[in-house]
Amino acid sequence: MKKQSGSTTLTAEQRREIIGMASQVAIEQYQKAAERAKQTARDKRLHNTKLLMEKYRSFVIHSETAVHEASQVEDDFDLDDLLELMDCGTGDKELAVTSVRESAARTRILVHHIDRMLDYFKYRCDHSSKPEDARRYRIVYYSYLAEEAEQKTFQELAEDENVDISTIYRDHKAALRQLSALIFGYFE
Repeated sequence: MKKQSGSTTLTAEQRREIIGMASQVAIEQYQKAAERAKQTARDKRLHNTKLLMEKYRSFVIHSETAVHEASQVEDDFDLDDLLELMDCGTGDKELAVTSVRESAARTRILVHHIDRMLDYFKYRCDHSSKPEDARRYRIVYYSYLAEEAEQKTFQELAEDENVDISTIYRDHKAALRQLSALIFGYFE
């Protein structure tokens, strides 16, 4: 047999070295992808926490006032006629809209969880020796929890706290990160 010109044969040592380098590159790529996935999850969790806080007051109202059973409708004089028209039987006050009831129940559980985490967050901020922790709670309170007339803009908070507005933005983000860890659990 003729040996092809220009072909090279790798020694066992060279193959091990190539395999080692390829493995190292693959491990590094895997670690980078895993870190990107973790960062994406953190970003999504932070976004979800902000969204929860923005909608918090609406969640409370929904969970407390959702009408899901016919027995909750006292002022609708045409209810019996409507039930008969829908072929649900007349005067059947046990009629319920299951999806609304389940939605209200899920929302109520979520509101209770958020309430507990906010209570703990407030406790931690109130008992911290760092002034920025107390400020972070006030930012959350005046941004999301206070009655609408009592809410403040970041500019108003900066003036009240006697700090630059960039400090308010930084503290707001830090507070949401802390709340995110409390609401969704730590994700490292």
